[in-house]
Amino acid sequence: MMTLSKIAKLAHVSVSTVSKAFSGSSEVNENTRERIFKIAKQHNCFKKYYNAKYSKYVIAVICPEFISGYYSPYFSLLHDELSKFNCEICVAATDFSKEKEEELLEYYTKYSTVDGIIIVNPVSGLDLDVKIPIAIIGSSVKKDEFISIKNNLTVELTKAVKYFKENGVKNIGYIGENLTIGKFNYFKNAMDNEKIEINTDFISITNERFEKGGYLAMEELFKRNSLPRAVVCAYDNMALGAMRSIFEHGLRIPDDIAVLGIDDNKESEYMTPSLSSIKFRIDLACKIAAQQIMNKITDNPVTYENVVPYELKLRESTQIN
Repeated sequence: MMTLSKIAKLAHVSVSTVSKAFSGSSEVNENTRERIFKIAKQHNCFKKYYNAKYSKYVIAVICPEFISGYYSPYFSLLHDELSKFNCEICVAATDFSKEKEEELLEYYTKYSTVDGIIIVNPVSGLDLDVKIPIAIIGSSVKKDEFISIKNNLTVELTKAVKYFKENGVKNIGYIGENLTIGKFNYFKNAMDNEKIEINTDFISITNERFEKGGYLAMEELFKRNSLPRAVVCAYDNMALGAMRSIFEHGLRIPDDIAVLGIDDNKESEYMTPSLSSIKFRIDLACKIAAQQIMNKITDNPVTYENVVPYELKLRESTQIN
């Protein structure tokens, strides 16, 4: 660990001079101050020792996109949590591009002056060697120096499948899009846990996203010979599109087809019928990410492996008994 005495030795000054430089004392000339600061920045400990009046930490937050209602709460929640630690945030989106994510990481880790990075649902393997703290929310990326805030959707999806099964429903379908293959795998695990065979006729994956994707995926199911009695949607926006398709075909929810979403957007509870969904505790994930990345920055004990649960919210769209 880089100490004040080590910085003093490298800068060829006294420890007292280093301390005064970091506290903004006028007793230290600017050339000496700049030399001390340069050494501290090279060894990634500048913010640790810099005690000037307006010093702030800067955390970069990288998300897949800004468009949907799912990711926007991350920015406001992380801003609120990090503000408690005298932090500002800068935000960027990858548009689900591996190349864009790698480009942003290279910029923030090599050319920018951010003190840490929080990545939400990364799309790449994050196989990079970095010296600044990184926290990952919602991914199974494994690297010893990364702070991980994971989730396990299989547990709550299994509860949902079990609920359908206990109410006599085994014809369960899935609607998704190309960027939600991970959720489809969770769905398969849940069906396997309840020993229910997946009928491929009840699975519809589309190239379109959001409400349009859900609508088109449900329309595809209507074109086939049989319909599922319940359908799990990759996220709530897709569920809304699927519900529109179901209503247009003269069927009722949940009497004819039960619909379950994932993510539990704030609007879902107020839809007609209200949408059952599986909620990820974004508030808790952001709180943990902020606390642990600041622990890392300030050389306090860090919990690298953190798990945040999902919660099954059963509402009108799945009341099938």
